[in-house]
Amino acid sequence: MKQSKPRGFTLIEILVALAIFAVVSMTIYGRVGDVLMQTGSLEARTFATWIAQNTLTRLQIEQVPGEAPPAERMVEQVTMANREWELVTEISSTAESGLRRVDIEVRHGADRDARGDRDPVARLTGFIGQY
Repeated sequence: MKQSKPRGFTLIEILVALAIFAVVSMTIYGRVGDVLMQTGSLEARTFATWIAQNTLTRLQIEQVPGEAPPAERMVEQVTMANREWELVTEISSTAESGLRRVDIEVRHGADRDARGDRDPVARLTGFIGQY
């Protein structure tokens, strides 16, 4: 009985395996990039929402009892999480004389403006009463 010699992989088998590995690697690399972008976007929206909520709470706390706040538009630069944010707060009148509507938009700061990113990252609407 003759024993067969152990054989290695052929060049074709190695090339096919290499091609499969390359396709799988590129797919994984693309998905990791997508996950990183989504994580960054989620982080930015979370910080922007916190800024908007903090601003509304600050306005409610600073409210002088018996006085409705004046209708106005304010633009501020805020730093949170080592990032610059633009905060646009608009206080407007409502049908009720002692109630004001507060619309807050949070955008990326000046560093992102150079790239043309002017859409709000977060929006919040709330109300402030005179009491």
